[in-house]
Amino acid sequence: MKLYIVKPDDRDTVLMILGRNGYTVRQGREKRPGDTKSSAYVEVVEDAKKRAE
Repeated sequence: MKLYIVKPDDRDTVLMILGRNGYTVRQGREKRPGDTKSSAYVEVVEDAKKRAE
């Protein structure tokens, strides 16, 4: 699941909360179709927590 969050401080907060709760998270940038700018996102791997148990 990708979460598109505009503010860098908010992205950092989401990464920290999810990471501390055992989720695998990644931060990245990608160009969205039809847009000239790139968008930052937080990607969450949902079943990484289930595999660890």
